[in-house]
Amino acid sequence: MNRKTFLKNLTATAAGVSLLSPKKFYGQSTGVVTAETKPRPSGPKKAIVLGGGLSGLYSAYLLKQTGYDVTVIERGDRFGGRISTYSNAESGIVQDLGGEWIGENQTDIKSLVKQLGLELVSANISERFLLSKTNSDSHKISSTSIDTLDKVIDLHKSLGTSQKQGLDKINFSSYARYQGLSEEEIRSMNELYRIILGADLNQISSESVLDDLSALQSALKPKYLVKGGAEQIIQSLVAQLKGQELLLGEMATKVSQQKNQVSVELSSGRTIKGNLVICTLPSAAVLDIKWTPTLPKDLIYSALRMQTGKISKNICFVKSNTGLSNFFQNTNTAAETFYVSDLAIGANITAVTSITTGDKASLFEKGSDRQKKILMESALEELGNFEIIAEKPFHFHSFQKTTGRSGFVSLFPPGSYGIKDVWNEPFERVFFAGEHLALHTGSMDSAVASSIQAISKT
Repeated sequence: MNRKTFLKNLTATAAGVSLLSPKKFYGQSTGVVTAETKPRPSGPKKAIVLGGGLSGLYSAYLLKQTGYDVTVIERGDRFGGRISTYSNAESGIVQDLGGEWIGENQTDIKSLVKQLGLELVSANISERFLLSKTNSDSHKISSTSIDTLDKVIDLHKSLGTSQKQGLDKINFSSYARYQGLSEEEIRSMNELYRIILGADLNQISSESVLDDLSALQSALKPKYLVKGGAEQIIQSLVAQLKGQELLLGEMATKVSQQKNQVSVELSSGRTIKGNLVICTLPSAAVLDIKWTPTLPKDLIYSALRMQTGKISKNICFVKSNTGLSNFFQNTNTAAETFYVSDLAIGANITAVTSITTGDKASLFEKGSDRQKKILMESALEELGNFEIIAEKPFHFHSFQKTTGRSGFVSLFPPGSYGIKDVWNEPFERVFFAGEHLALHTGSMDSAVASSIQAISKT
């Protein structure tokens, strides 16, 4: 069944099904979490989902809609993976600390948000990511260079495979330099897109960057936020999975396939059996599992080639003032970039968010609270004009702690053209999904799109 047919059939199946209001069903302790205690159906269709992030939960939701009894296995102590939201009802502050922005043409995630009864609002800093002549002051790229970029982006749409393979051999910074962009312009693009990718453009294949810039669904074209925070998507999906088994603090250690059955052994010693597995784990985590039969060599090679960009988001609470609306500033400090979302402006308090990437992100992931506080205070000192709230000045969030992985979004370095393709076909009764396997990666939309693609093949 292809993707289009699958979605059409799913819509017909789900017609008339009312959606529940968002409600948190999970806490911060590890162990087994089930949404209710009534007996589980004993039907023959049983599916196991590895990973409780957006892709895993949405895969489970689609499987449930198509008649499967589902078990979701998540190694962490919370669902959501790379989606996390800080919210404070008293101050009226909402700020995403993981997946945050949604593009105008990211139809899969926009459709899901609508299905779940959630609302999108315009992201106040989204215009900054637009490579246009009217926006030249923000990104410091000349009109001539914008014309050059527009031409190569448009040309990319008509390139054949061999030409794309040629582009894939060099990084984007080198390609932009060849096209005549100055070092300052390249540096400006690096500052702009490392916020979304978690790495400089000199680490990424020029083919990968051009493919994203030319795509309507690109993560490099942010437009909206989820009102109330992206974690509401996770809470709503968990609510939709009422009656299914959702496991926290469990990790798959072995996956065995025999005829039409798949067995998954967990770190607790428990074994779960099903008809199929949807694996939404990052590629590196796939290699941590013992597979019987063993993974095909092309999957192993692809997993070893894939890389991830590091991003650390943290919050500083300051007294509100009129100058904070649309605030966005790059710095030369360890905290790198500061910005203020409209949703993060309270009556008297505003959450200023820092985005740190690459090796600097490791300082915030691995440092003590005292060390991180010193780094943030030093960065804010450089910016000036901030009056930090004394009672609770900072909120630090560790992506690595919540997911067990140091990376945030998928990166494809030079020489990686086509390495995602091998995951499109199932490995016997195991189907693969995840942000890193979508046609256009690096967004919540890519996580959702990959789930649709995987489930349509079951």
